[in-house]
Amino acid sequence: MAYPVTSNTTDIVEGLNYALSGPGGLGQNFAGFSAYEPAYLTGNFRIPFSQTTAANLYVAPIALNNAQQIDSRTIKYTFASVQPSPPFSAGNGLTVTGITPSAYNSLDLKNAGTSINQIGVIECTTAYVVVRTVAEITTPLGTYTSGGSISYSVMDAYNSTDCDVRVTVLGGQERVFIAAQANQTISYTATSASDINIYVEISRYTAFKNYDPTNPDFVFEGPDTVSSRVYAYTGVTGTGTYPLETIFTSVIDAPDPGFYRYILEVYFEVISGDIQVTQDALSLRSITAQVVKP
Repeated sequence: MAYPVTSNTTDIVEGLNYALSGPGGLGQNFAGFSAYEPAYLTGNFRIPFSQTTAANLYVAPIALNNAQQIDSRTIKYTFASVQPSPPFSAGNGLTVTGITPSAYNSLDLKNAGTSINQIGVIECTTAYVVVRTVAEITTPLGTYTSGGSISYSVMDAYNSTDCDVRVTVLGGQERVFIAAQANQTISYTATSASDINIYVEISRYTAFKNYDPTNPDFVFEGPDTVSSRVYAYTGVTGTGTYPLETIFTSVIDAPDPGFYRYILEVYFEVISGDIQVTQDALSLRSITAQVVKP
């Protein structure tokens, strides 16, 4: 749209307001990601959201015979028996239960403000796993006495893919146009008849400053669902795979001015039974976001 400069004050005011309202037209504030090489969903709370080697999304409880606080933010859990292969991937947020003293259990760590879910695994072998807490442990966890098991599951939680972009909305009339697609092969296991809904969604996260003078950055709150596709499966038993192809075209979002993160995510909702998603193999996938001013 053009506003010719004339002696008409209204034209000048409208043109100036339009110029100050932010970038206009296509090609402004564009962000995108695309890949076709195989990758595997990790289920991590933070990046990496995918990796090139196979990643377990479900690890049944593994018995422990030791837990040790290495330093103020690091804990080592030792398996009671050597595993066939390292069971956990870097960044996995694990569930630990049944240890005496209970301070080593993941729920107690979370309640103490030192959750192991947000940073998670930093090293894993066939004999042990080392995790890092999100904050310093101010009270020593003590000496391991007995018991405990450690496991991992991504059910009933949002799992981000590597289709992750960020854009800035400057004006109240601006719109965000999003397109995304994902080809997935989802593996599962169930010992009893189970029902599951698999959601593939475009999620929006809102950025806020962390106000940390030593490490200034943004934190993102959400998600808000922008668009969703649901796949419902009933009476599932045994093991198998679900190949999914999801395409979102011309999705329009109208958030308030701000800095946003759009991510293609997967949510595995257990309706009934004991089904667990064991792996999510990604192939062709992409997301683009374009801010446009009317």
